[in-house]
Amino acid sequence: MPREVDADQRLADIAAATIRVARSAGSHAVTIRSVARELGGSTTLVTNYLPSRAGLILNALDHGRDRWQAALDETLAAAAPGDRFTAVIEWSLTTGPDEPVLRALILEIVANADREPDLRTALQRETGEFQRLLLEEARSAGFADPEHVAGLAYLLVRGSYVASSEDPARWDEPQLRHVIHATLSAQPRTSVHQRTT
Repeated sequence: MPREVDADQRLADIAAATIRVARSAGSHAVTIRSVARELGGSTTLVTNYLPSRAGLILNALDHGRDRWQAALDETLAAAAPGDRFTAVIEWSLTTGPDEPVLRALILEIVANADREPDLRTALQRETGEFQRLLLEEARSAGFADPEHVAGLAYLLVRGSYVASSEDPARWDEPQLRHVIHATLSAQPRTSVHQRTT
């Protein structure tokens, strides 16, 4: 009788193997074959669950996103109402052991979105969600032009992923935080009176 496999656990194992491959050999090295080799078996270990390279990348990011969402919920719950915008920026710049790899996989999606419909759809969904979050919190923070600030924040955060990949020694986390917070804190806000009318 064949052994039952927990599909959720197998997808989590594939995600972890994908991250290990990307960490050791770069995001471009993520393939069905390389992830199967990392898992110690044949390609059917992967293709029974994820039929394409795009699926591998999206699965790894989905598992990362679950952790990111839990961290965001905790961050926002702890933040004072006027500090939530800054808290979102802090959350988006926080680097754990897997974040550099996951950000490189996001850049892999950007690089291949025009050729991979699944990647393009996932990118548009994730981009839209992040931009809506930034806009909502920029409005709550009382910026005079929340649409401008949300767009600027989006470009700065996403640009930080590229900069830290290109030159991690120069664009380390403290430097990125300094530049991004200095830029955003310089944006004009409405007065308390104007916000309440």
